Amino acid sequence: MRTRLEDRSNVVLLTRKAFGCCVVAGLICAVLAGGSATAQSRWVSGWTFVPTTNLGPSAPSSPPNPNDIRGPVGPAVVMNQTLTQTVRVTASGSALRFRLSNRYGTTPVVIGAMTVSLSGSPPVSVTFDGQSVISIPGGAPRLSDPVALTVNALDDVTVSTFYPDETRLPAHRLRQAISEADTTFRVRQAGSDLARFGVLLQGVDVQTDRPTGVIVTFGDSITEGVTATPGGPGGWPERLGSRLWGESDRWSVVNAGIAGNRLLRRGSGPSGLERLDADALAVPGIRCLIVLEGINDIGRPMQAAYAHETITARDLIAGYRQVIARGHASGIRVVLATLLPFEGADYFSDGGEATRQQVNAWIRTTGEADGVIDFDMATRDPARPSSLLAAYDSGDRLHPSDAGYATMAESVTTGICD
Repeated sequence: MRTRLEDRSNVVLLTRKAFGCCVVAGLICAVLAGGSATAQSRWVSGWTFVPTTNLGPSAPSSPPNPNDIRGPVGPAVVMNQTLTQTVRVTASGSALRFRLSNRYGTTPVVIGAMTVSLSGSPPVSVTFDGQSVISIPGGAPRLSDPVALTVNALDDVTVSTFYPDETRLPAHRLRQAISEADTTFRVRQAGSDLARFGVLLQGVDVQTDRPTGVIVTFGDSITEGVTATPGGPGGWPERLGSRLWGESDRWSVVNAGIAGNRLLRRGSGPSGLERLDADALAVPGIRCLIVLEGINDIGRPMQAAYAHETITARDLIAGYRQVIARGHASGIRVVLATLLPFEGADYFSDGGEATRQQVNAWIRTTGEADGVIDFDMATRDPARPSSLLAAYDSGDRLHPSDAGYATMAESVTTGICD
């Protein structure tokens, strides 16, 4: 027969078990609730510009092109000067944060002040761990504190950065305005006095509760859009971003193109395979990667400085397979785009055209990628498929015109990244 003491002990034991179950259940509920809250408010990239350095063989120097549509080249070094740039974000949200990069710098970069403003609004200070003045070590990135500023997709965001000390800017350039001393809190309207300066700002992130995924467009000058008219709709990535946002609020399209970039080898910055993780797979909110790269791998060996770096179609295909495998390992859809026609370009050759045709045939038929965009078919001259259609040629037989970029953006199938 049980004693009262035994009964009491059992009651206590059962009570403790019940209490433990409640605690565990409560913790599970709390974790689930916390996960739900995190999913409702997250950071996604609204704009990207990748840094570069001068790596690989050095081609013979050439004088600046006075007719370059992007404008004059500014100094590589600034001191006690403010640089102001305006970028267009492709995501909507309630706050912004800024990604700076001194990835290829060998010495620290001092930021004396940074501000952000929307069109017609006064500048707001950008801080880093609560500080306005910071030093970014060589080789390091830096992420700003959030700035509570409501933005809508396709809003223009102006960022001004003051460099108090002598600073060598990154090699990759973007149109900016320059002024003496600290003018970060001056409201400045974009004008015709813009020149191309190196850019420390690598990205603008947007805090959003919308179901927005990020598409990273990855490639060379045709992706960067070097021949797009400044102040216009931009290259094919920017036009695609405007188009997709007009159809839904599901995608932010950011541009990770570098003029002159190659997939397999250095030159005009690190190779595509070398920079893939930092410039694409690590972009906040990425869900899809569109790759248009390889024409410089084919054409560059026709130039004396790169003659020892010839490649085959098999080499490029192996490179694409690496991109696909690494993207899939990160849970990202990878879409390949065919290479545009380039007959008449400075580095065209019959052998290079044969390689391009082999590569494009593989891209069209491979089942390894998650999707294919046929930019070759969209832009080529039906009467001479090795050449761009005249209306789509910027004049150098390699880069598209504004009409060409528009056609490229329209040729992207809706749902390609779903």
